Amino acid sequence: MTQRDRVFLLLLALACAGLYGYRNFNGLALFPAQADLEAPRWQDGLLRRAATAGLNGRQFLCRQLSCSALPPWPPIEDPQAWLEAIGQNQAKAGVGERPDAPALIRFEGRWLVLWAERSDHLVVVDQSGGGGVWARRRFRSLYGSKWWGPLR
Repeated sequence: MTQRDRVFLLLLALACAGLYGYRNFNGLALFPAQADLEAPRWQDGLLRRAATAGLNGRQFLCRQLSCSALPPWPPIEDPQAWLEAIGQNQAKAGVGERPDAPALIRFEGRWLVLWAERSDHLVVVDQSGGGGVWARRRFRSLYGSKWWGPLR
């Protein structure tokens, strides 16, 4: 390879690098993420997104055309009539001390929807905090609570 070929390859490589840098210059800038792509944050004991902060049981569990006339959470200790009114006809009072997901749970004076169990977290809708994720270690605190399930 002659000196002239080496210079030509070096100039070609520099031209390619310059063109690549010019076309990807905006990649160095940080742009704000869209609202639906924002990372969840810890709020009120839940890891959640801002969009799920106001989520309630009626919005989450309703399977009818409209549930707006119903209260957001069951108003009494026995939620069977409320569950049937929102279209959760198969939910029955739980058996045993451990609730199974998905379930409506009466826990520490508030309602909680345990929607999914995973190996590292629980997906919940909490009456006091909206929808979000609980750490798995909190599952034991639900033992012995009144619960109704399975929800669909």
